[in-house]
Amino acid sequence: MMSELHGNTNLEVCEECGQEYMRDTRVRTAQTTKEHRTGRKCDNSLCNGHLKDTIINFGENLNPNILDLGMQNNACADLCLAMGSSLRVTPAADLPLETARNGGSLVICNLQKTPLDNAATLCIYAKCDDIMEMLMKKLDYQIPSW
Repeated sequence: MMSELHGNTNLEVCEECGQEYMRDTRVRTAQTTKEHRTGRKCDNSLCNGHLKDTIINFGENLNPNILDLGMQNNACADLCLAMGSSLRVTPAADLPLETARNGGSLVICNLQKTPLDNAATLCIYAKCDDIMEMLMKKLDYQIPSW
């Protein structure tokens, strides 16, 4: 299971009905940090609500439903793959350490060291895209080109 605690650059959601739209391109159009509306509207003619990106910026709260799901997934995880994170901002930074404490493996992929490196089974100091390309090749998964 995967929990995207800090959002997804290709996912927008309706402010009114919650309908999600996964796009093949980045959806964020905001000029300021706190603006999340993308300029598009919900396809449901009965709703017609504003669509917004799902990115969580510094100073914004995580979506409590997604955080709860992340905590549930984490409680039974055999592996936590933490990618591209300083692992310094809680509550998200607490989840990988819990996996390690519960006997699961923690793999950290980041360009810099993190406070959780000592708890990790493996630390890979590389770009996330490079690691994911190798992983997908090993798993024989095709990466769509957008």
